[in-house]
Amino acid sequence: MSDESTITKRLDEVLQMILCPISGCWPIHGCRCAYLQDDDYYGLEVWPVGVEEEDEYKGNGHKQTEQGLLYELADFDFTELTQAVSLDHFNFSQHRQVFEIGWKEFGKELELRVHIEPDEEEERTDDG
Repeated sequence: MSDESTITKRLDEVLQMILCPISGCWPIHGCRCAYLQDDDYYGLEVWPVGVEEEDEYKGNGHKQTEQGLLYELADFDFTELTQAVSLDHFNFSQHRQVFEIGWKEFGKELELRVHIEPDEEEERTDDG
């Protein structure tokens, strides 16, 4: 297995330690992923996918966007992550609604950028 595939697999493994804000598990509804790479840096940026709500929204604990996409504001538990990975930085931007989690492994800087809201640009693209 090449270094790059080992690193991207590790980024995916660490992502699975963090609950998806929509369903708890990233693969259930899917997510939009972007892998980032530089000489000594590998990153994975992830956005949850909004779920189309067919019935009229009745305020069931979900937050609704103007486009009719729903997503939950989940509670996040990072206990497993902090026990499995020696973190260099862990930040949350309320303005951008993203967790930025970084650590060193395989002689590289690795980073996850985990968004808790669906990507607005992706929503606009899906609408037409």
